[in-house]
Amino acid sequence: MNIINSMDHGDYHLHSSTLSDGLNSIDEIVIRAGLMNYTEIAITDHNREYMDRYGFSTRTHYSIIASGRWKNIHNPVQVIFGVEADLLNEKGDICRDIQGFEPEFTVLSSHERIYQGSPGSLKTAYLNAIDRYGPAITLLGHLCAKPFSNELSPKDIQEIVAAADRAGIALELNCANLANGKTSLPHLGAMLSCCKSLYVNSDAHTLHEFQTVRHRGFAYLKENHYI
Repeated sequence: MNIINSMDHGDYHLHSSTLSDGLNSIDEIVIRAGLMNYTEIAITDHNREYMDRYGFSTRTHYSIIASGRWKNIHNPVQVIFGVEADLLNEKGDICRDIQGFEPEFTVLSSHERIYQGSPGSLKTAYLNAIDRYGPAITLLGHLCAKPFSNELSPKDIQEIVAAADRAGIALELNCANLANGKTSLPHLGAMLSCCKSLYVNSDAHTLHEFQTVRHRGFAYLKENHYI
């Protein structure tokens, strides 16, 4: 298993208050990343469907980011602007735009109030999305989250991982979910037993999560002899 981002390299699943439901602004996150000696981070705020369905509002328009008007003036950290896309239905439709813009770095996840597929169709939804979008998806986020653990079996997880591997899509160890008891450990074991490429990400919505939860993820990998 290849871990793409080491403990000191960077974090590729972060949420800001500037564009979605994080507690801290993009600049606050970037300043903290510099203090943590990261070389690169990805701000992956939520997509339009998620923001509308949950009733969240943004503090600015994404065109400021897309046009390059925002620059990191704080430190040498490289900042990628991506999106946490949402799986919508069993056809594999996804929403990956932020205010009409589609960033290239895409974390594809599923959330309870967003996924509208029929009961028991989640595996089919993931497989169809992987088949349709392929390497346009950078990684699958929190595949082992407890809210969907009744929809997927450990064997289903392994089938999704195999399809992702063939398409060049990485998996994610979601450290906020792990630290907060929101990860199905049997499903996580199934995923880690067969995935080829793994991001160890915080999915941080606060600076506290950003600074602490990835340590929990790496500790879990070491304790269970994955690294």
